[in-house]
Amino acid sequence: MPIAWLKAVRAQIAPIAAITIFGTSMSMSYPLFALMLERMGASGALIGINAMAAAVAMIVGAPLMPLILRRTGIGPLMIASAVVLAAMMLAIPLHQGIWYWTWLRLVYGFAGTALFFASEYWIVAAAPEVSRGRIIAIYALCVSGGFALGPALLSLTSLEGMLPFAVAAAVVLAGLAPILWGLSAVPESDGEDPPAPLAVLGIFLTDPAVVFAVVLFGMIEFGAMALISVWGVRNGFAEADAAMLLTLFALGAMALQMPLGWAADRFARLRVLSVVAAGSALAPLGMIAAGGSFWLVGVAAAFWGAISVGLYSVSLTELGARYRGTQLSVANAAVILGYGLGALFSPAAFGWAMDTEPPDGLLIAASAAALAYLGLVAARMATARRRP
Repeated sequence: MPIAWLKAVRAQIAPIAAITIFGTSMSMSYPLFALMLERMGASGALIGINAMAAAVAMIVGAPLMPLILRRTGIGPLMIASAVVLAAMMLAIPLHQGIWYWTWLRLVYGFAGTALFFASEYWIVAAAPEVSRGRIIAIYALCVSGGFALGPALLSLTSLEGMLPFAVAAAVVLAGLAPILWGLSAVPESDGEDPPAPLAVLGIFLTDPAVVFAVVLFGMIEFGAMALISVWGVRNGFAEADAAMLLTLFALGAMALQMPLGWAADRFARLRVLSVVAAGSALAPLGMIAAGGSFWLVGVAAAFWGAISVGLYSVSLTELGARYRGTQLSVANAAVILGYGLGALFSPAAFGWAMDTEPPDGLLIAASAAALAYLGLVAARMATARRRP
């Protein structure tokens, strides 16, 4: 019994601890890339293209992940990806060039996609059915904390010389410790044939309400978070207050993790997703209704961050209940692909909406996307009720 209990503990703690550490390093890369390009005098468009490289790597890499996982196993895939991330961080300051850094960003994004894919598969596959939602909530909470810690750590190193890149690489390599500690608890392979890359697209057809929840989350996290400060300035707030909206959104994303995880374990998950979608549609409209009151807008932004994160965590919980083995790896890859699609197109789409209907077009477009998804969930629930 003690050995079995220890293995179960390792199966949860190891991947969550590892991905939290990796997330800390990866969140350091975002300002590093942007500021290095800014110092070179790159245009906003070129900086945006560099940032898009990560989403492109996610979209290209996600369909290949189940096949790679089947060939390598979870442990070797995570270890190799961490080494690649560390190497890419150390390679950034070796040469100054926009396209050089964009290619590095592509490789970095591919390795990061592999890390998140493998860790999420490990967590979801190893989680007990009765508590899977709460375990995934803990995972999401820890990752959010890691991403918040990265920029703070970067502020202590400055941006000069090799130091910030060496620190980011060292943090990545530190994440190997929990992986090595937990290798004995890695879920075993089911022995099925390796899946075809296009099998990932099938999940969009069989589980659209689940996968498109992640697409919507990617749209909100990348598009809304990229532009919410701009909306604040155009709405008449001072730059410091507009930047604070982003902080409130991120803090809100940590606030409801555990309640949403509990709800995912207790209630029908499509119903939970419908509530989350409704909240994700109402929150941006609440920001518009709050007008010039910064604190009312801030409360609505925090609620938006809090409720929208359920689109991701509840979806992972539902896929863990539906699939096992190779099919679960395919479903996890579909989640990453969906997130990448939302992340790739939303900044430009939301920016266009904000220019077309200044300044509230961003919030109107985000609310409309959530309402469209709510309609999809309602249709799937109605179809399920009609089945014998």
